[in-house]
Amino acid sequence: MINMQKPFKKVGTHHGRFHADEVMATAILKEIFEIQLIRTRDQEVLDTLDIVYDVGGGEFDHHGIDKVYREDGIPFAASGLIWRRFGRDVIRFICPMLDEDEIQYSFNRVDSLLIKGIDALDNGVRINNKSISVMNIASIISGFNPPWYSEKSEEKAFDEAVNIASIILKNTIEHSFSVLKSKEIISKAYKDRYAAEILALDTYCAWEEALELVDKKQEVVFVIYPDKENYALQAVRGKGGKEKKLLPESWAGKTEKELAAVTGVRGAVFCHTERFIAVAKTLKGVTKMAELAINHSEQ
Repeated sequence: MINMQKPFKKVGTHHGRFHADEVMATAILKEIFEIQLIRTRDQEVLDTLDIVYDVGGGEFDHHGIDKVYREDGIPFAASGLIWRRFGRDVIRFICPMLDEDEIQYSFNRVDSLLIKGIDALDNGVRINNKSISVMNIASIISGFNPPWYSEKSEEKAFDEAVNIASIILKNTIEHSFSVLKSKEIISKAYKDRYAAEILALDTYCAWEEALELVDKKQEVVFVIYPDKENYALQAVRGKGGKEKKLLPESWAGKTEKELAAVTGVRGAVFCHTERFIAVAKTLKGVTKMAELAINHSEQ
């Protein structure tokens, strides 16, 4: 990464109990600015700052009547408003060699996977109704607020939450870069396919999302890739998130000799009980399994 100087900015958000949206907004700003953060609701103080968010009624405060919405209807909160304004600059700063299309891809991906969910929850949008509770980024960050009986500094707690948000933000951005790098590998393998339904990779990479970018016709059904000392065969998910085709039912849960007996492949290692992945010791063996799976039809 090119070492670029970050400009200094005085930024502000509200004091009191904090939420994921202003914490993540702070993490975003720290990626491109050296910041001095002031947490207050004093409008006279806020008016002296360079960037104010989640308070004060300005461009980055979503609490007014006239909310700003994404095209899919999800309203922006502070994190989304800050990301919308500064997210592309963050990506350019971290990875300046990307072209504008790649920057836009990374920007959209981070918004979709990370920022939009924070915004939705902060705006009261229910994003799942499952009976099993699952912690999300918003609840994890809000959990850094000191308990009512604690004497811990609220400012220290906020800083801790920002540090965690920064790690999550950077990881999400870096993974978008890995997808873009994988696209080159996937594109070459896609052109070199000997069968339309099977994609064979020489090296493991972030192939699932990269394949979506390359395989516009949705032709690939199974992907083969190196898996440590073995080779894996994995089913590709379609647009609905369900595997286009599962491995044969007779393979489910079988390992080594049992799996070799039903497949006729020496060196077969195992097949997952859910039939979305199988492993063999050799490329020749796993390729044979892929061909069998493609040609197999369940009764």
